[in-house]
Amino acid sequence: YDANWQHVGWAGGRRGSEAEFLEWRQRTEEEICGRWGPVSFMIAIVMQRQAGSKRMPEWEELAATACAVQNMHIQACSFPGLACYWSSWHSAARDSKEMRAFLRMGEEDKCLGFLMVAACNPELKDTRTRTMDTHMCVEWRG
Repeated sequence: YDANWQHVGWAGGRRGSEAEFLEWRQRTEEEICGRWGPVSFMIAIVMQRQAGSKRMPEWEELAATACAVQNMHIQACSFPGLACYWSSWHSAARDSKEMRAFLRMGEEDKCLGFLMVAACNPELKDTRTRTMDTHMCVEWRG
């Protein structure tokens, strides 16, 4: 961004003065260091398109990738000192050609975000409330 902000804009193509750019740059840097500074690992979530003539539809590959991420999240939840969440991150960085090169992505691959993983205090209690009627509700229809 820093070298070409006047030509390409920032934050998804936004344009403005140098002062506005520098304000956005500072805010973004503080967010990255503040929110993601304590993160132990950032695991890139990339849907790698199938090669060959008989390919699955893209939505099926996206769904399969999401299921794999959910499985990682479920596994992480079994460890009390571990916290994680899926972040779609900043689209301007996530979808950039630099990120594609860094992740060695193919032409049709898609970065869907990052699984943020960090150590946490295992004594923290889960304060979310769930009831069977809202959390585990299945309606079977014939």
